Amino acid sequence: MLGEWIKKQVREQERRESDARYDLLCRLPANTFAAIYAENYEVFTGAMYNGEYYSEGEIYSASLARGEGYEVLL
Repeated sequence: MLGEWIKKQVREQERRESDARYDLLCRLPANTFAAIYAENYEVFTGAMYNGEYYSEGEIYSASLARGEGYEVLL
């Protein structure tokens, strides 16, 4: 029972952190986001920015939300 509660808390914390990274990506200046997107676009493994790792999913989702004409990859 305690183990399941701990797993749930860890998943919720990871989701909150991912949401915060996504929100930051959506609010970054266009030129900064373009550099992060370009780094991810080359190898699709995510990118580092200010010591924080952003997954390819977070970057891709933010690119769609930003509506700046990024290529739809799916």
